[in-house]
Amino acid sequence: MTAHPKTPLSLLVGLSTTLRQPVLDAMLDATTVAVVVDQDDLAARGVLTWRVLDTAGPIDAGEFTVGDDCGACQLIESLMPLLETLVARQHWDHVVLSAPPAMEARPLASTLVALLPEITVDTVTCVVDAVLLVEQLSGDELLDERGLALGLPDRRNVAELTARQIEYADVCVLANAHRSKAPDRLHNLLLHLNPRTTVVMADATGVPDGPVARTGLFNFAAAESWAGDLAASDQVQPSGEGVTTVLWRSTRPLHPARLNEALEDIVDNVVRSRGVVWLANRPTQRVRWESAGYSASLGTLGEWSDTEHLAECTVVATGMGLDPARLQSILDACLLTESELASLDWKELEDPFAGVLPQ
Repeated sequence: MTAHPKTPLSLLVGLSTTLRQPVLDAMLDATTVAVVVDQDDLAARGVLTWRVLDTAGPIDAGEFTVGDDCGACQLIESLMPLLETLVARQHWDHVVLSAPPAMEARPLASTLVALLPEITVDTVTCVVDAVLLVEQLSGDELLDERGLALGLPDRRNVAELTARQIEYADVCVLANAHRSKAPDRLHNLLLHLNPRTTVVMADATGVPDGPVARTGLFNFAAAESWAGDLAASDQVQPSGEGVTTVLWRSTRPLHPARLNEALEDIVDNVVRSRGVVWLANRPTQRVRWESAGYSASLGTLGEWSDTEHLAECTVVATGMGLDPARLQSILDACLLTESELASLDWKELEDPFAGVLPQ
């Protein structure tokens, strides 16, 4: 018995559903079915609404209930049977999934790869607004403050979501570029945030001028590698058009109190940074470093002994108008000095991150 070929799926993400509509239209053809998930009713009624359509018009509609738990998790769980049913009908040979504005592509794609063998993720496309991109990447406004949070536990900020959507995309559509004073700078910024992406410009009506679906560009291993805990340092982009990416490394640990005091200076003019750091008072722990806009966060990644790496610090930071020497100097000043390395009892150091990092 001949196995039925896998159905390619294109995933569409981005904060603006208005700017996404012309891109969605460009993805549709006579052999494509689209699942469009909307979160307009989430805050008022606790539901995500969905509709299924193709070029002939609407096919089906419904809603997913979102409780007090992880809205993204519940969405993924509810979507899988719907996608499975559409593919089983064998009426279309391409599926488009248009995610709600606050949804990241990574957990959706990871679940599709793991749980739906009849589907192959083909393209992840992210639509960004050239007028608002720098503002969205630079602030500290929470999604909840914009009415965009996916449930009560969702404490992400707009900058974090925007960066993560871009970092996982095979294609970034730069919409509203005709209204931007520096489209080349924004193009370069997108490549610094995700060197593996293809930037497609949209015309004044929002229609993309290049392929946005069925590109075959999605590579799960490559996407996970770049969007993982540590961006691949060998893909750091050279400075240009006012955009700079800095790679900072050290084989010495960070003094936790000095790092905490320097957080605001570290993220100044940095739109995005990621890395793995070594805190002196937690000598065995790998600690994730992440910042987006004015917000920085730390998390645990396990033990250094569980990896092939010696304990070290590695941070990749991208900014507009960023002074690499200044940033490196600030980070260097947070390290233990030679005398501290020799004389301090590291574990007795003050722990300003005790509330966010488990012992």
